[in-house]
Amino acid sequence: MASQNYPSSFDDPMEDMSVLEKLVYRSKQQPLVPLGCLATTAAVIMAAKGVRTGNAPKAQFWFRWRVGLQGFTLIALVFGSIYYDKAFSAAQKTEEELAIEKAKIREKLWIEELERRDNEMKERQRRAELARKALEQKKEDN
Repeated sequence: MASQNYPSSFDDPMEDMSVLEKLVYRSKQQPLVPLGCLATTAAVIMAAKGVRTGNAPKAQFWFRWRVGLQGFTLIALVFGSIYYDKAFSAAQKTEEELAIEKAKIREKLWIEELERRDNEMKERQRRAELARKALEQKKEDN
């Protein structure tokens, strides 16, 4: 039991994730932000295409959409952050409580392990004492 490695309460779950996993994780938290970024990128590409072909009204149309989509993305980011903070702050508190509970369980397991080792040591000492007495008895009988 002592050789078993227990996870630390200081472990960061995001630390073990790759960049792509982090991107997917954050996109699931605030799905409107990546969608807004993709839509803004598409608007910029369409505006660049309009400029390149010389179609000024179409380019102007897409540049206006780009501004609107950037605004949408910014609003989604701000309100998503506010929502995420309110919705998950309670969960973070429970994570802290779970970490404290986990630390108490580890402490209890460690104390049990120490008690087990202490009992084993006392049992070995008792057997050694019995063996010594048996040897002394045997020497006295001879």
